[in-house]
Amino acid sequence: MSKRSALLIAVLALTAACLDQPTSHLSRLSADFSDGTNGGNTHFYFLPPLVPNPGPGAGNDATQSPVVEICELDSLTLLCGAILATYTMDLGTTTTTQPGNSETVRLGDAHFIVNWHTEDFALDPALTYRICVKLNDVELGFADVDVVASGRELRFVADGYVGILDGRTLPIKFRIEPGALDVGGGNCGGQPV
Repeated sequence: MSKRSALLIAVLALTAACLDQPTSHLSRLSADFSDGTNGGNTHFYFLPPLVPNPGPGAGNDATQSPVVEICELDSLTLLCGAILATYTMDLGTTTTTQPGNSETVRLGDAHFIVNWHTEDFALDPALTYRICVKLNDVELGFADVDVVASGRELRFVADGYVGILDGRTLPIKFRIEPGALDVGGGNCGGQPV
């Protein structure tokens, strides 16, 4: 076999491999993620299942009252667009685009948690969503979410995104260590390119 034929076969094999992957993620904007493990506030950490366990750290400051906001990320400006949910520790101040919401941010065992029930929202797998955690209007950190339509597509979620199958519940767990407000945090609104 000639070198030219071998090269042609290699190109065709690569092309076929690319065609086997879902195309919905090929035109996505770059994912962004900000917490103590990812270049952000060194006193704020997302926890599993969003990310691998960052370790015990300095402990969770259970005296805090964080807010978790979920927005649709504008692909042109990389800024938060429509706000889908604002979860607080008080059901009276929690707001979402879904009726009958009963979720709040709760204190767990050495962390805070809120469950995002994606089945209650009309999510579009072609869009990117951003989870932002705030404390006293200070943005501590954020994570970009890639919603996919099938379990097969979860295998192809790009690095830097939190992958979630549409219709499933995503437990959003995080730790706020003492001193988080002294450090500041990530720009949940995004950085224009």
